Amino acid sequence: MESEDVSIAGLLGRCPAMERLRREVALFGPSDVRVHVFGETGTGKERVAKALHEASPRARRRLVPVNVAGFSDDLLVAELFGHARGAFTGAVAARDGYVAEAEGSTLFIDEVGDMSPLAQVRLLRFLEGGEYRRLGETVARTADVRVISATNVDLARRVQEGRFREDLWFRLNGELINVPPLRERGRDVLLLARHFLREQARRRGETPPALSREVEAALLDHSWPGNVRELENVMHCLGVRAPGREVKVEDLSRSLRARSFRRAGTLRAALRHRETELVQDALQRHGGILSRAAAELGITRQALWAKVRRLGLVGESA
Repeated sequence: MESEDVSIAGLLGRCPAMERLRREVALFGPSDVRVHVFGETGTGKERVAKALHEASPRARRRLVPVNVAGFSDDLLVAELFGHARGAFTGAVAARDGYVAEAEGSTLFIDEVGDMSPLAQVRLLRFLEGGEYRRLGETVARTADVRVISATNVDLARRVQEGRFREDLWFRLNGELINVPPLRERGRDVLLLARHFLREQARRRGETPPALSREVEAALLDHSWPGNVRELENVMHCLGVRAPGREVKVEDLSRSLRARSFRRAGTLRAALRHRETELVQDALQRHGGILSRAAAELGITRQALWAKVRRLGLVGESA
């Protein structure tokens, strides 16, 4: 059993990398240093930005997040800095942008590496002097905003490739914080898994499911390409599948079960896992009709019913 959660503003984990990350948040959060957060998709970069904001004197106002990926030049500039009436087709009224909304607070710019060259220039000007202009206006405005940025790509490399302005990178990168991928966090996987199960059960007023040893092994062995976001989604599904009971290998998705098969300690356990998968698949294809599933598997209906009971799959049969 894992010990109690260790967290700062939702940054759960006991591995050395997470301990280092929390120290960096505690150090740079109270300052106005611009921080760039680097990490793979799903690692929790926005949570790090939120933790930095909540550790700062600006925490009395809410963090303002914006994901800049996919915006056209004019639309992104308008979203960030606002626009005057008639600045472009559809601009029927003047509008403040995210910068004005973040006055006295923190602006979190996610996927900053996807900004267009024009938007990069406009952001650089704002970072240099705190001044900006709405799209379609000539009047300069000012804003007191702390900027935290994030990417899942190496901006230093993009600078070398000529795809990102070096002077903007220097302005954004007052301090670089790396968020570790889940595959490098060891038993934090189990700590986070139990946390997500508890939170879901609390919202539903249920007892949280427990994790069997085989399930723990499968979770630890998975590479988690989607990182913490993927784990949270998996735990959400398991909470629905196994409310208030122990989660078994049979409750896992196919990819996670496959890893459990490889880690099985004995030939008998491995054969049981494989048998369970074959029976489940046959029942699913035939809508739980035992006679049809049995015919596919080459056994009698009675033999299949005995296997269903032995494998604990009674709820999946007709």
